[in-house]
Amino acid sequence: MPFDLSTPYEISCFAVLYPNRLIHESIGSPDVTLDLPETLAGPAPYITLPLAEETELHHQPGSAGPVNAVAVALAARFGYDSTIRGTVHLTGASDVTDVALGMTDTAFIAIYDELLAACRSLGVRLWRKRHPADLVTIRYTDLAPGDLFWFGGKSHRLVDVRDFAPGQESTLSPDTKFMVFDDGEEFLWYPTGSFHDRADHAPAGYWQRTGDQLLPGDA
Repeated sequence: MPFDLSTPYEISCFAVLYPNRLIHESIGSPDVTLDLPETLAGPAPYITLPLAEETELHHQPGSAGPVNAVAVALAARFGYDSTIRGTVHLTGASDVTDVALGMTDTAFIAIYDELLAACRSLGVRLWRKRHPADLVTIRYTDLAPGDLFWFGGKSHRLVDVRDFAPGQESTLSPDTKFMVFDDGEEFLWYPTGSFHDRADHAPAGYWQRTGDQLLPGDA
């Protein structure tokens, strides 16, 4: 569905949380909706737990799936003592109807803060399946010697991360270093910085840090 260009900054967000802690997000036009009975069809009517003014959690109480521990912990943060099994859907308000809007970006960010807090309480983390062309956020600290760093459509193999010589430190930050590559190229390295690149360009350190999984190219 195309975006309404008269409101370019308005979006709606949905999230699906599986029992294995895989989470999938979709972001689109503000008028996208989710048909709840169709999405949560099962042996019993679906249940909606209002989490905040613009955020709801929907689950199928008759699900034969495993307990969704993260969803249970998330619901508990909002005062619910619920047994939640199988897949849950996080949406915006449905206003006591069978159709839910998406979350606003503000509500989306807020519920993710709660999700992360729920995960910390369980000592686990969420993870995602990434398509090769998906953009991911890579930290400079994810890179290790031997990794490829992509710039301008070309790859450069990292040899080392080095300090600047005394008196030649970067004016951007006293902690900034520089990367040396096997083709002689050099780029700045930021200890707290990150950059975006394709998922299939991400180094091993990214996957180890996030727990995300790379899908096959044809998935």
